[in-house]
Amino acid sequence: MVSDYHNAVRAFYRQTDWMFRVLGMLRGSQAMHAGLWQQARSHRAALQAIDETLLAAAQLRPGECLLDAGCGAGASANRIAEHHDGPVIGLTIVPEQAKRARRGGRARFICADYAAIPLPSASCDVVWMLESICHAPDKPALLAEIARVLRPGGRLVIADRFASRSDLNPVERAALRGWLRPWAMPDLVTVDELMTLANVVGLRVQRCDDLTISAGPSLRFLGHFARLTLPAALVLHMLRLQSDLQIAAMRGCIAQTQTLNAGLWRYYLLLFTRSESRIS
Repeated sequence: MVSDYHNAVRAFYRQTDWMFRVLGMLRGSQAMHAGLWQQARSHRAALQAIDETLLAAAQLRPGECLLDAGCGAGASANRIAEHHDGPVIGLTIVPEQAKRARRGGRARFICADYAAIPLPSASCDVVWMLESICHAPDKPALLAEIARVLRPGGRLVIADRFASRSDLNPVERAALRGWLRPWAMPDLVTVDELMTLANVVGLRVQRCDDLTISAGPSLRFLGHFARLTLPAALVLHMLRLQSDLQIAAMRGCIAQTQTLNAGLWRYYLLLFTRSESRIS
């Protein structure tokens, strides 16, 4: 089951690499995540703003070790490493992303599963998860592994998509699957469900901010982009120049916007601290 999701995640990012590169040119940044628009006047500034917001929440101090778990092509990790006096490590299961990230800056990158982190216990001060926990098929196991690598008092900072309610009806869940399945996401949990799971392994919530309105322009941009480019992609698909997965991923972008507009999910920032008494 888990290996199936690993393969699906690798396939998704390999097949959609062209889309993220085009989006990178349009947005002025190769960052693959949403941005925050409270004060930003450009997509590039919005993408920088979310990094700054997460950094402020995590309170990263000089000399501390930051692990970007699910780092993508390394945009955030390399940007942090430019200014941070301490180790910055990025982790991705996609070999092509790790290779690209290593060319992009000073951070160190490892190709590995974030649910089996190849680092010693209590070796990190901050674990950074920007739109990556959504891909985890076994969130309890992932949170236990994050708790293992965090030092007591260490921080876990997350920005991601979460189900708006735990009681979504079958029609609503089917609508979500139209987005989640092609994007290699097993399901969305609610923030309350994640906080309960985190508490079991000694991760105590310190902050929970709903960023949906601020992130909305970025989140909807994907849907608008896919809607505009899907007709051309379908022609390329007929010519066997686009794969079934690529078309499904573009339809997933549209479904993401539709389900966001329907209020089925929200975008949150969560901050946890590792309890001083470690749980084995």
